[in-house]
Amino acid sequence: MNNVDGLDDFLTKLGTGKWNYLFFATSAAVPGVLPIYLIGSEFLNSVTSFSCAVPDDNRTLPLNGSQCEMVERDSTGHEQIVPCEEWIYDTSLFHSTVAMEWNLVCDKARLASLFQTIYTAGGFMGAMVAGMAADRYGRRWCIRTGTLFTICFTIALVFSPWFWLVVVARFFLGVFNTIMVGPAFIISMEICNPSLRPTVGIFLALPYALMMIGIAGIAYCIRDWRILQAVASWPCLVILVLMYLIDESPRWLIVKGRLDEAIIVLQRAVRLNQPNFALDVDVRSVVHSIYQKQNETKTQKTQNEQNESGTSLRLPSTKTQDSMSARGGTEPSLSRSPNALGLDDGIGPWWAAPVALLRTKIIRKVTLVLVTVWLLQGVVYLGLPLSSSSFSSPFLYMALLGAFEIPAYSLTAPITKRIGRKSVVTTCLMTSGALLLSVAGFLLYHITNEWLHICIVMISYLLVCTAYQVNFLYAPELFPTTLRPLGSAACTLSAYVGFSIPPFITYYTYGNDLAWVSAAVFGSCAIVAGLLVFLLPETNGRNLAETVADLVNRLEEEENLQSNGNGTQPVSHLTYGSDGDSFNKSRVSTISGTYCNAGYT
Repeated sequence: MNNVDGLDDFLTKLGTGKWNYLFFATSAAVPGVLPIYLIGSEFLNSVTSFSCAVPDDNRTLPLNGSQCEMVERDSTGHEQIVPCEEWIYDTSLFHSTVAMEWNLVCDKARLASLFQTIYTAGGFMGAMVAGMAADRYGRRWCIRTGTLFTICFTIALVFSPWFWLVVVARFFLGVFNTIMVGPAFIISMEICNPSLRPTVGIFLALPYALMMIGIAGIAYCIRDWRILQAVASWPCLVILVLMYLIDESPRWLIVKGRLDEAIIVLQRAVRLNQPNFALDVDVRSVVHSIYQKQNETKTQKTQNEQNESGTSLRLPSTKTQDSMSARGGTEPSLSRSPNALGLDDGIGPWWAAPVALLRTKIIRKVTLVLVTVWLLQGVVYLGLPLSSSSFSSPFLYMALLGAFEIPAYSLTAPITKRIGRKSVVTTCLMTSGALLLSVAGFLLYHITNEWLHICIVMISYLLVCTAYQVNFLYAPELFPTTLRPLGSAACTLSAYVGFSIPPFITYYTYGNDLAWVSAAVFGSCAIVAGLLVFLLPETNGRNLAETVADLVNRLEEEENLQSNGNGTQPVSHLTYGSDGDSFNKSRVSTISGTYCNAGYT
């Protein structure tokens, strides 16, 4: 059974078994780590009610109405106002928090917000590093590195005797949490049976929602921030074990030309999933065939671009590959051959990878639209929890948020698989935006109904969470394998920019007559994001593109088929524009809507 048409076809025939489950378990444990770091500051750093601790020395008196100052009387009876040096905290809700331990109140109150913002800053830095690291060193390397450093800095955080060390640990936790999140999701998508990709992609986020509810319960039982941080970080130990049981992504290995490693990985997959499958397939031949098809596609595209760009790509000779395969050997030039791909795929000088996201017309369109959508949905995703302050119990509030996220992730899996990613994202974002605009109208005309407001906000949060999770599947599918980590990292980076905006909006608008402005801004962001998704292609039921050439071919073929008004007619000798997307395709056959050509794997 060597007539395998690409890696997706190979994975389909291989089926889903123990080899895949190891990846799924690892990728599911990673989002389970995040809640205690991303939103756990509500429990770890909460500032409870406090009052100035006035010394009982008959010389110091409390200052009426002040929590930060007291009156001090000298020996002559002269009184002066001095700042408090110690405070008494209400420990009925929390016994110990970061703010209570280091007295982050009054003139130090600005340092309390640093606990959360420094983590976001670390996530911003991690997003910039994650894409390039996953592309250069591999998806598994990012998971391992992120996990090990997360454990190290968590230990430093829990046992820190200094606030500055807490800040440093939080920053690097943001960095390394982000470095492992994107690659963990990508690696499961790249080894998954294509038919299960929508379901797996959606359900991988469930641990995050479940852990939100779990943290609410743990925090209710543990009111000391150090113990809570240590206990709630337990998913790190699960990843620590699993990360040594998974392989590197065979898709990434093939694209990088590391064929020997890809062969070993897929042979292990065969042993774990279907031992009898090995009798019918020569994994070595399949891997070399996939790699050769990728290079053939790139060669054809390059021949039409060399005169314009002056770029020359060094591709291994097909005859050399055939002769080496005939002798049963492996061509040395293919063990590490990044030059088999060009600048369009981010291979070349140090600047090639980030520039590749904007270099060609189609990639530029996909990148700019996705980055904008992720920024806008990030504003809404974080803005809604910040604006829903009606719950007196933080434990109940966290549990409700987690409960509303569960249907957002679980129920959308079959829907997304049936009607596609694009329709779900657009519908959820635009409906959420319309609901939030209705809230803005209620507030503008002083129609106050607390529970109605809460219900609308929670439904909006449910819809935004749904769109957010589907986008975690949708965005990696839109980028080719060569740019998938970097493109996903750009989306994550944009989301962190979006996360930094809501605090400024809510700070200046909530609690006064401008409260409606926040709802209007969040609603408008959701609607604009939903409209932008219309500019993107659907990926449901499509194989993952491996290179930029694959993506260009696919989108141009779809446009040609749509213009012909027939999804079953063959298209030949397609000619594309001269803006960096030029490419002549000699033959494309279309069978029942599935595109089969030399560039698809």
